[in-house]
Amino acid sequence: MRTPLVLTSLAVLLGAPACERPVDGQTRPTAASTSKPANRAALVLGQPISASETVAIADVAHDPGRFEGRTFATTGKVTAVCQEAGCWMEIGDDQAQAHVRMHGHSFFVPKTASGRVARVQATVVAKRAGSPDSCEGSRLSQVELDATGVELD
Repeated sequence: MRTPLVLTSLAVLLGAPACERPVDGQTRPTAASTSKPANRAALVLGQPISASETVAIADVAHDPGRFEGRTFATTGKVTAVCQEAGCWMEIGDDQAQAHVRMHGHSFFVPKTASGRVARVQATVVAKRAGSPDSCEGSRLSQVELDATGVELD
């Protein structure tokens, strides 16, 4: 008896790991690759970044109230990532650090993103007292951001 085409196609799809499939005709570098290709596109997570205002993390940390209610973009090096699900990350530069949570857990950053440069579209979140939720992060950063979009180099 011949195997139906649908079952054969399903077996092929399930047999290939999703993370190894080409995206837009481009192949992904393997884990063994140690150098970043010069033409590698940024990994876009969440919504595309469309904020017209770009602000330094230090400016936001110095006066977070000035940025409340405003959507802006900022850039920093990823220094930590939630190892549970990738639902938050810490980004920083030489002058300041920000805790970035992914808006409503609607997307997640790779747990291996530490060391990469992130461009973030976000709003400032009023700081809360420590939370028992392990996904809320360290709260040691100077400012907390709610990201709707992230681009990783």
